[in-house]
Amino acid sequence: MITVHLRLFTYSLKGGLVLKRWAIFIVVIFVVGLICNWFWKELSPNQYGPLADVTWKTNGFPNTVHVHLEDEQGRPLAKTLLTVYTNDDAFDFTTNLQGDAKIVCSGQVLFGIESQHRTVFSKSLAMYTGSPSLADGLDFHIVAKRPDLISRGAGIYEEMKREEELLEVLKKNEEARKTADVSADEGATPPSDENDAEEPAQPNTDSEDDSTPATKDSSGEQ
Repeated sequence: MITVHLRLFTYSLKGGLVLKRWAIFIVVIFVVGLICNWFWKELSPNQYGPLADVTWKTNGFPNTVHVHLEDEQGRPLAKTLLTVYTNDDAFDFTTNLQGDAKIVCSGQVLFGIESQHRTVFSKSLAMYTGSPSLADGLDFHIVAKRPDLISRGAGIYEEMKREEELLEVLKKNEEARKTADVSADEGATPPSDENDAEEPAQPNTDSEDDSTPATKDSSGEQ
């Protein structure tokens, strides 16, 4: 009985050690995976977040950053304040009516981009990885998932859309009014020549009446 208990204890002890080794191995793999994923995100030309999806590429002129901002339907977001952070300073610029903005920055790498003071792009290890580099210029395409939070252009677009709809309604009303006026002019009865012409003079019946008795008198005398 004592021997059996010792073997079970030894087996359970070995099993416990094996489980601990596997647990350590799993933890190490998990940590390594997180580090690799972190570096991949830092080096990847794509970044997906809750506010926006960002894609960038090397393009343009040295130290020049171009940004195109739009919503998920492809509509440009205008009049939106963007802030670019480099290892040298922060630079502000605003998108135009086509959702584009371009600015010349100083520095070697770009750390992040904010839209209306909300972070949409971030590279915390840019100084160590050297990416994104400003040496050959950068071209960013930002698709806003929450344009109501990161862009004034969403409200401006809706306002412009309402103005366009109002102008369209006014245009249709004007065309309908012109059509009604033309139809009214075509349906009007033209003035007749008979109405415009002067009525013929009526014969003088009094003179006829006066002459008739004279004729009778003369005939009676004969």
